Amino acid sequence: MPGAAPVRVEWRRTVPDIDDVAPEWRELETVVRARTVFSTFDYLATWYRHYAGADGGQPLIGVARRGTRLVGIAPLVVRPARLARVPITRINFAVHDAHAGEFLAQDDDPTIVSAFIDSLVRTVRFDVICLNGFDPTSDPFRALQQAGCDHRLAFESAPQFHALADLRNGYDGYCRAMSRNFRRSVKRQAKRVAAAGHPIVDGVFLEERLDQYEDAIGRFIAITEASYKLKGQRLAACHRNFLSELVRRFAPRGMVASPILSIDGCDAAFLVGLVERGCFYDVSLAYADRFANLSPGTHLMQKALQQLARAGVHTMMSHGAHEYKRRWSTAFVSTVQVLLFARTIRATASRFIRSSLGRVVRHLNRPRGDTHAGRNHTTSSPCWHPAQRAAHRIGNAGANKGNRATHPSTAGRTFL
Repeated sequence: MPGAAPVRVEWRRTVPDIDDVAPEWRELETVVRARTVFSTFDYLATWYRHYAGADGGQPLIGVARRGTRLVGIAPLVVRPARLARVPITRINFAVHDAHAGEFLAQDDDPTIVSAFIDSLVRTVRFDVICLNGFDPTSDPFRALQQAGCDHRLAFESAPQFHALADLRNGYDGYCRAMSRNFRRSVKRQAKRVAAAGHPIVDGVFLEERLDQYEDAIGRFIAITEASYKLKGQRLAACHRNFLSELVRRFAPRGMVASPILSIDGCDAAFLVGLVERGCFYDVSLAYADRFANLSPGTHLMQKALQQLARAGVHTMMSHGAHEYKRRWSTAFVSTVQVLLFARTIRATASRFIRSSLGRVVRHLNRPRGDTHAGRNHTTSSPCWHPAQRAAHRIGNAGANKGNRATHPSTAGRTFL
């Protein structure tokens, strides 16, 4: 910004170090338009408190100021990792391996992102910076490219996908946009659940039943421990405490949507998410294994979509491209992952191996008789987060047959 004071960055490396910036951080949240709930102080403070360290990496929180005014936050972690089987030191966004992270930075000022990268290069030892969720036409993306060039960091990018359900036309409009087969499946599913017993959906929902959120926390944990993943084992303390504190922070503010499905009085499934600015962001879900044959999570998802639409929520967003999300999503949203490789032996080796293996795989997968070998035929139709740009359905004629979202990547992982 011409004539503006330079951006000064300092790094906080322990969780208590961020408490003194909480009031300014929350104030910045109120004015930044291009953000999600995952860059808010209350979400990230909770995440750092329970996952930073051996589980999630060492905290690395950038605090950017112009003069004395806070203009940006970089919620990062630094951790050991492997890339192309090479051990590296990696910097990425906080929040479960960075599938849902972002900078919180003053709108229309890409110099803040540049300042974070400049400071990292000068003050932190790393091999790779891995950051997700960028629009390749945006100023922050271009700032990352330029910062990489300025510091001679090798730059790579790759597409990532997240599931979205469009509720702008209400639940009925959502259903009409899906296929006839989908609508029939929803009705059959409801009948199967009803035939198994008396289904009830309760739990905390925004301003409703706020006096029950402590009870709901216990039910979430019990259902998770009864899931196929744990099979009765105790849920790890970090997960238990994170979920509990998150609900306690956000429920009194009317931001928690956590429907719970019970059948004949027995809890079968739950979904927990946060609602802000008309968008629902999922955080966790699970179902009890004894009800697996009823697909209770699928049934509960439709009930949740009905509730959210009635409450005026226009979008459900679920990070990660998991196959099961094809059952309810109207589109997969495309964003870009950015990798910046330092000039270290490990970074150079991992990048070389990635590049070499990629060429081998492309060669082996090339159809016989392909006269356009070496060309990249992959096309993308980027669609950004609803807080930044309206979503559109992936694919045109035939690409989204039956109005069901085409699963774009079997390699995608989700952390719910």
